[in-house]
Amino acid sequence: MVVVEDSVDARINAALSWCATRVVGEITLAIPFLLSTGEVERILEMPEVASVVLAEPTYALYAGDRVGEFLPVAFSWRLPKRTARRLVYVGSCEHIRSPMIRAALIRGVTSIVFWNFDRWVSRSPAAIAASRLSSILSSRLAASMVRFAGRRTPNVSLFVGGASPRLRRLVEAQPRLLPAPPTAIPGRIVMACPTLVAGGAERQIGNTVVGLRARGHTDVQVLVSNLFSPPGNDFFLDRLVGAGAEVSEVQGPMSSRDSWKRWGHHQEERALEGLGRLLRGLPPETSQEIANLYFTFRSLRPSVVHAWLDHSCVCAGLAALMAGVPRVVLSGRNVSPIHFPYILKPIMRPAYRAMATRPESVYLNNSRGGANDYAFWLGLEEERFRVLYNGIDSDAMRRATSEQILEFRQYHGVPEHSELVGGMFRLSAEKRPELWIDTLLTVAAAKENVYGLLFGAGPLQAKLEARIARAGVADRVRMVPPTRESDVALSAFDVLLLASRWEGTPNVAIEAQAVGTPVVLCGGGGAGEALLHGVTGLFVEHANADELSAALLRLLDDPAYRGRLADAGPRFVSERFGLNRMVSETLEVYGV
Repeated sequence: MVVVEDSVDARINAALSWCATRVVGEITLAIPFLLSTGEVERILEMPEVASVVLAEPTYALYAGDRVGEFLPVAFSWRLPKRTARRLVYVGSCEHIRSPMIRAALIRGVTSIVFWNFDRWVSRSPAAIAASRLSSILSSRLAASMVRFAGRRTPNVSLFVGGASPRLRRLVEAQPRLLPAPPTAIPGRIVMACPTLVAGGAERQIGNTVVGLRARGHTDVQVLVSNLFSPPGNDFFLDRLVGAGAEVSEVQGPMSSRDSWKRWGHHQEERALEGLGRLLRGLPPETSQEIANLYFTFRSLRPSVVHAWLDHSCVCAGLAALMAGVPRVVLSGRNVSPIHFPYILKPIMRPAYRAMATRPESVYLNNSRGGANDYAFWLGLEEERFRVLYNGIDSDAMRRATSEQILEFRQYHGVPEHSELVGGMFRLSAEKRPELWIDTLLTVAAAKENVYGLLFGAGPLQAKLEARIARAGVADRVRMVPPTRESDVALSAFDVLLLASRWEGTPNVAIEAQAVGTPVVLCGGGGAGEALLHGVTGLFVEHANADELSAALLRLLDDPAYRGRLADAGPRFVSERFGLNRMVSETLEVYGV
């Protein structure tokens, strides 16, 4: 029998109490939050605890075959030599990642206990893996069906079982199953997003916060699903905090000791009873985040919840409607997720369609191409989607001085009189970085004084570096990490190249034109709406290295033409993508 200690963290005590009546034999406790040395020692003294897995820096204080550690960067853990067959993870299901499951299977773990929405449950590692795999296969099957048909189809919901009726009941549940919503605080705005990585949507969140505060709307908070893990998720955190926004990670019952206490208070309010009936059957990671956000919104009482990107649109959108938020803004930032199998989840389409039945829901997109794509995928009228173009402070986007540009080029090993083609995007498949590299190789072969500089990070980085090395041009085409001084980098480029398959409204192209750097773009969605073809840049209809390189060479070989495009860029950006215009339209959407 597991002994429960009053002096141990309440979350651990809750797990141990559950195990005391349901688990026979030794257990390994995996604790992903920091403990005092006294707590660890008391846990290791418990007769039923064979071993523990600890978070840094607590792990550094211990050694031996009874102690393992979490490996946050690898999304895994190093299990101790004395790993029991039953592993108790003192956390939520969504944080049990595939590498962790694989490590558990290798060590012979037969069951993992974890927190699932409102209770502890036990599942075999194989069952958890099968559930994740089923979700992935459903998403890929839906995407493959669309590609095979050669068109988008509203029949993707065939692959989500009974989720659509369940989600319709969920958004219509207030006030039958849930407590009456609290009175919203006028003017309080909460933005919800998955991360604050170095991406276009995250940059626009910062621009929106800055613009709102400049208009006197200071009660703005930003909720982030995963703010610190993995490293890089907080890229724009300093900017938002500096702008005066309150930024926090979405808190669940396992987030902290205080969160666990607050969760217990919610149980006393009987809110969990209604939530359990509504969310049961949804994917555990989704139901947990919806519940976390629901209680957060009830506590914050916002008058507007503005969700960014599909993950938050689904989770925060559903939670906000359940919590009675008067205005729920669902902001797509690209074409629909059917084009991105690694993003697409089976719940997304039925959730979007269910939320469309509520008058509080407002659908946004930052391009007409993206809005139409979402409308067709969801089977909704195009008029249901409002286009709100990105906004940048063009007055603050000043072209770098000649001295700054010279210093930048020298730092990156670019000769003074050479021509520089730049890129700035995430190194993932939809951005087509391999096409970008192939285009630069073609241009470099045609002109000896052309260099390429690509700012970015992502899953394809190693593959791209190897491609450059094989081509033998590593001295002329280089990859560097994302930069916070994007205005200097964009000013130093002679031309910006973006070869994405799909785009919403590419911020980097807008900002390049704002500082007088012509752009070459291709791809679907809103890419073509981000420039004036032949006036501020060139749009290439057929995305291949030959045509993209021809467009680049046209600009590089004609400095006078390039200069005319550079002169027209700032005026175009100010008119279509001005920050004041974007903020005014955002406030109109908010109804504030």
